[in-house]
Amino acid sequence: MSAAVFEEIMAIQKETNRTLDHVTKRLGIVSENMDRLEKNVDRLEKNVDRVTGNVGDLEKTVDRVTRNMGGLNNSIGEIVEMIVIPGLKGKMNAHNHNFTMASPRKEYSDVDGSTLMEVDLLLENCDEVMVVEVKTQVSLKWVNRHLKRLELLRKKENITGMTGKTIYAAVAGIGFDEEARALAVDSGMYLIEIEEEQEKVKIIPPGKVRQW
Repeated sequence: MSAAVFEEIMAIQKETNRTLDHVTKRLGIVSENMDRLEKNVDRLEKNVDRVTGNVGDLEKTVDRVTRNMGGLNNSIGEIVEMIVIPGLKGKMNAHNHNFTMASPRKEYSDVDGSTLMEVDLLLENCDEVMVVEVKTQVSLKWVNRHLKRLELLRKKENITGMTGKTIYAAVAGIGFDEEARALAVDSGMYLIEIEEEQEKVKIIPPGKVRQW
């Protein structure tokens, strides 16, 4: 073997060794990147599990709130049926009315079939009706909503069956905010104070009863 060939072989071997060293280093870098990627994936999975757990907790909270709201609606319905309705016609008739029928949870539909409104309690006869809003705690917001409901009942009297009838109003509650009480009285509504423990009601007429 000539010296020139030998030197060429040695040069090729050195280049091969350098290439192998480079490849080895690159493989090491790739391995480190894979390790980092696996750690990131693990962190991501833990975050996903944590978010999933939070979503589960949120769903449970929503369910609990929904059940509580349903319970509140049911309790109001029970107040209407168990405390407000019995004897209310007689108590109201003592204030120059002549109601013959009490209808709890009265619902009215619009011409397109959609719900127009709901009334907690309706006292009525052939000539007059009294629309009663019932809340555990009567606030200013509910009195204002009741006023809008009364205006809508008159505006839609051909749908609600109140054409030609005199409409009166009352708000009933276990407690009244002072502003709500004042607005109800100034608006000509009856106040029905519910004494829950004694299961009875106290009627307070306004200074001037309003007709809608």
